[in-house]
Amino acid sequence: MNITGIQKIIYGVEDLDAAARFHTNWGLAPGRRDETSAEFSLGDGSSLALRRADDASLPPNHVNWLHFGASTAREVIWAAADQATLNAIGTELSKDRDITEDADGALHTTDDQGYHIGFAVSSIQDQHLNLPEINTVGTTGRWNKPAEAALRRRIHPLRYVHVVYWVPGDTVDAIRFYTNRLGFVITDDMTVGGAFMRAAGSRDHHNLFLQKSNEGFYGFQHVAYEVKDLDEVGMLGEYMENAGWQTNVGPIRHNICSSFSWYMWNPAGGCVEVLSDIDHCGDDWEVRKINPRDPGFYGHSWSARPEHRGVRPAQWIED
Repeated sequence: MNITGIQKIIYGVEDLDAAARFHTNWGLAPGRRDETSAEFSLGDGSSLALRRADDASLPPNHVNWLHFGASTAREVIWAAADQATLNAIGTELSKDRDITEDADGALHTTDDQGYHIGFAVSSIQDQHLNLPEINTVGTTGRWNKPAEAALRRRIHPLRYVHVVYWVPGDTVDAIRFYTNRLGFVITDDMTVGGAFMRAAGSRDHHNLFLQKSNEGFYGFQHVAYEVKDLDEVGMLGEYMENAGWQTNVGPIRHNICSSFSWYMWNPAGGCVEVLSDIDHCGDDWEVRKINPRDPGFYGHSWSARPEHRGVRPAQWIED
């Protein structure tokens, strides 16, 4: 299936004002807003919708995660490359589950874990950015001018990269639904910890991570957004903290997928991650088998804050 990435995320939230304020601070472009909902868009044309948690039109809440309840992502809409792909998805999934089609032609159903997912013909636009000019030992990429990153500015996430869900039971079965039925490709196998997967039409290291929950949690864990470079990650993270929002983990450099990342707790549910410099890969990528319980597994090559060393993304730390 030629799925290319994430097109839209729909949240149900208890505090609409807080969730809307958070995503405005996060740098998403605001759209329609009323007493029951708020809309936002990203640079590539993908979008986000906030709805009141008691909105009867939303898919049911499907989360059991300490500290989080009614506020969570209710549905992730995946982008199909074309109508033929969308039709193929509908034909495949209708073999064993109910599929509904909305007025815009998008399809809606659930995966084998009960998470609500949808599919729509992609409206995402390609973006091409110039790399920042960098000076390093023996090489001059920038001459007679200051670095772009030396000037503070507001940062605006450009696109979604991936979503992560908790899986409390058999991760093999959960993963098999996406690989066998929807064509996702495993990029790194976390064995007892789940698996990272990219959509067949994407070059990102992963668009989906199904993470084993040893505590029995299930539900939407976090969504990652991409910005231009490492400095934009730092600027956005600092801006969010100055606006009063709480960091989960960061900044760090992952040793799986390589991204430079910063995670914030999101009043709409779970976390958001801002990242840059994630691995891009294709069918010739060498899949690694990694045991996160191995004492030699450290998760990141460095962490800027001592209190975050050894803390996993989305791990709750009591004050």
